[in-house]
Amino acid sequence: MSVAGDTSQTIVVAGGSLAGHTVVAELDRRGFTGDVVWVRGPEGTAPYSRPALSKELIQGKVTRDAIRLPIPERYGLRLRVLDHAVCARLDPDADRVLVTRTADSGEEWIAFDALFVCTGMRARVPAAFAGLPGVHCLRTLADAERIKERLAGRPRTVVVGAGLVGSEMAASLRSCGLPVELVVQGRLPMEPVFGAELGRFCLDRHHAHGVTARLRTTVTGLTAAGPHDPVVLTYDDGEQTSAELVVLGLGAVTSCDWLDGSGLDLSDGLGCDAALRTARPNILAAGDVANWRHPVFGRRMRVEHWSNASAQARHAVESWSAGREGREPAPFADVPYFWSDQYGLKYQMVGHAHGHDEVRVERTGADGYPFVTYFREGRVVAAAGVNTPRAVMRMKARIQSEGTTTQGVYAR
Repeated sequence: MSVAGDTSQTIVVAGGSLAGHTVVAELDRRGFTGDVVWVRGPEGTAPYSRPALSKELIQGKVTRDAIRLPIPERYGLRLRVLDHAVCARLDPDADRVLVTRTADSGEEWIAFDALFVCTGMRARVPAAFAGLPGVHCLRTLADAERIKERLAGRPRTVVVGAGLVGSEMAASLRSCGLPVELVVQGRLPMEPVFGAELGRFCLDRHHAHGVTARLRTTVTGLTAAGPHDPVVLTYDDGEQTSAELVVLGLGAVTSCDWLDGSGLDLSDGLGCDAALRTARPNILAAGDVANWRHPVFGRRMRVEHWSNASAQARHAVESWSAGREGREPAPFADVPYFWSDQYGLKYQMVGHAHGHDEVRVERTGADGYPFVTYFREGRVVAAAGVNTPRAVMRMKARIQSEGTTTQGVYAR
């Protein structure tokens, strides 16, 4: 388990969110005593809780200081933190990365013995919508604070996109007492994530709280006459509406561009083996960017959820450590889990519902909140519910156990 005594080694950690933070903390916890260069990205902030941005922070329930992640304790490693800096290129043959500073465009090559890629994702913003006054995405702390600044003016708001971030933003803005229109490209909010049953439940909650939802609608144009004028939204049915604040919740794309030309598999994120090692064993990945074959579900996937980032980061360090000690690393087999808080309700899901062929719905408690289990070939692959934390979490062990004993039957 220990990697102590590596005083001559240099490890580069690319990425300043939870996965990078956890890699640094895990290296130190294991007794690594070499050099760690932590390239934290362009934001120039200490790591923070990203799930709080669309919920507690927007609603004013917490401050930016309250959502900062604890500073990793340091026992022996020599840590160099680079803020306002990004990894711009990988030279795999020489085991070095080119790091550029965003403030002055300065750059330096940093040689490494191991590289952990934790660069995550960035918000998907169509080029035609980028930079328009009154139009914001939500991915970073700075994004959230720009949106919060606009709320004091009590703007009419439109949220474009109804996935997790879009639905949470609509709920948070409505909880602030603002008029909210939610543009749903599909049939129901969050349906691609939770399925139809919970999608209908989510839509009903939005309606009950006064959100106007446009279903099966796509925004085809955004225009604003001036920086202080309302944004005019044009839809694919020809209708138009206007708002002083437009929030884009159109998903995210992996931040892997800097690895172009490296020879690594970038077909969907950064391709890894089951132990989170790339084709070059001293380069590993963790968090949203990592694409690996999940042994429980028998398929390749990326998981873009908070709890996965920390678990993968610890596992990536273990895989690297195992390689150095001549041990065969274990596959990363954690069952995915995520949650969403909206209007005081907690949505939770464990497992991976992709490819399910049966859904069973139960009503729980006095309020009759839904609890859904997803099956494939008679075996449970995922479970989700509203305000049913014990029932959801109980399914995690069952999903892992059945998937392990069937050795990837879910992939067929």
